[in-house]
Amino acid sequence: MKKKIFIQLFLFSLFLFLSIFFFYEYFIKESQIIKKTMPDKNLPTKNFETNLITDLRYFSIDDKGNKYEITSKFGEMGTDNSNIILMTDVKAIIKIDNSDPIIITSNFAKYNIKNYDTEFKENVLVKHVDNKLNGENLDLSFQNNLMVMYNNIIYQNSDTKLLADKLEIDLI
Repeated sequence: MKKKIFIQLFLFSLFLFLSIFFFYEYFIKESQIIKKTMPDKNLPTKNFETNLITDLRYFSIDDKGNKYEITSKFGEMGTDNSNIILMTDVKAIIKIDNSDPIIITSNFAKYNIKNYDTEFKENVLVKHVDNKLNGENLDLSFQNNLMVMYNNIIYQNSDTKLLADKLEIDLI
């Protein structure tokens, strides 16, 4: 009987010892490491200034000969990604072979200089021949050959006026 109680006490004390050891090793030491790596509040912070560009213009031609030109009165590099240009007072012209040009204007745009994808925002106006689209947002993707307009869309031509929430246009 004494042997059985001794084994139970030994196993209980071993369990207690291991529990305390693991708790200290993984929870207490980790807290101390985090406290040691906290930055000093007295360190000077870096002030990043944006690079404002005036009268900005980008022009591209794809493999099929289609042309895309985007201009803006003001632009600045994105803070998160240097491939992104944030534009103000924007005008874009898409010239697809064997078709009349598509003219897009908006207050703001986010232009990717790597893949030419553009997100137009606020007072977006699209003109093509006698067709006119007004809306709040337009996403232009050359990778997918797709133009998606959404939020308060009004389509007008010489004899039609339509209201919509979302409109997808295939550029092919």
